[in-house]
Amino acid sequence: MPDRSADTTARLTEYADLHGCSCKVGQSDLDDLLREVGLTQSRDELLFGVGEDAAARRLTDDLALVSTVDFFTPIIDDPYDFGRVAACNAASDAFATGAVDNLDCLVVLGLPQELTDAAPMILAGIADAIDDMDGVIAGGHTIISPWPFAGGAVSATAPPETLLTSQQATAGDHLYLTKPLGTQSAMGGLRVSDDEFADVVAEATERSVRKIGDEALAWMTTPNRAAAMASRDVATAATDITGFGLVGQTQVLADNADVGIEVSRLPIIEGTANLSRLFGYGLEDGESAETSGGLLLSVPESQTPTLESRLDGADVFYRRIGRVTDGDGVSLRDPTIEPISREKRDN
Repeated sequence: MPDRSADTTARLTEYADLHGCSCKVGQSDLDDLLREVGLTQSRDELLFGVGEDAAARRLTDDLALVSTVDFFTPIIDDPYDFGRVAACNAASDAFATGAVDNLDCLVVLGLPQELTDAAPMILAGIADAIDDMDGVIAGGHTIISPWPFAGGAVSATAPPETLLTSQQATAGDHLYLTKPLGTQSAMGGLRVSDDEFADVVAEATERSVRKIGDEALAWMTTPNRAAAMASRDVATAATDITGFGLVGQTQVLADNADVGIEVSRLPIIEGTANLSRLFGYGLEDGESAETSGGLLLSVPESQTPTLESRLDGADVFYRRIGRVTDGDGVSLRDPTIEPISREKRDN
């Protein structure tokens, strides 16, 4: 592994105007693009595809191949950590479908010429994260790019009958979230370099900005693999919470399943609410972009004890945050805001 102690003076985040999953094309713009090109229809060759977190193709009666691609600009300056976050985020789209076996990743990496020295550490972070998910690096593609970015094309397998989409959520289901929100606010606080504004940021929250950022990094580098395994055969639908934010991702689930969603609880990383208010990210309204966020699981009431027991047994964080209704759209009215401290949870 490359030497992490090597001097790196360049800040990766300074080379991009948008960071992490906030660089994602907006939901309405993406929908318009797909309609314009005629890519909104299902394909007979696929079990599912466009409009879902990943695509799935049946290989045999007992085996389906799930494939996805995801990459983004730096959300953190440390190259190794950037690689780890990028890998977890890319694999999460496969895990959201329930595909966790035979994981491999084709790395996608782009860097400005002056940042090519960071490539070994970014790649090492991706490789270590994929290895931790019982996957392998199978190749990749690297280019020179004015904006740095990293991620990968990920594939995994699963029995076809175990796969999840966003289409089968049913009225009466309970909604679970497997990571707290707030990564955009936490990383925004870390990126502040102006001394005067740094003081304003530090005064906005009682917790250390560094501690908030460290906790956000720990969540972003926690794979969703264990959560995906726990939800097999109990969840009716799933997605992961990324660039569209909680409301945006739940809106996709509501539209695809033709249901309504009521959100009554928002677990957030302790200290990020005040940072969000300062930066205007809309965290308490469920609007802030998340990077490498948790799985959103729709689960019948009869299966909630099984899910919770499995998540507890795998030491996976979770909160029941709402329910599926017969209505339409997403309703978020005065939800309970629950600050989550990884430090307190571990003690």
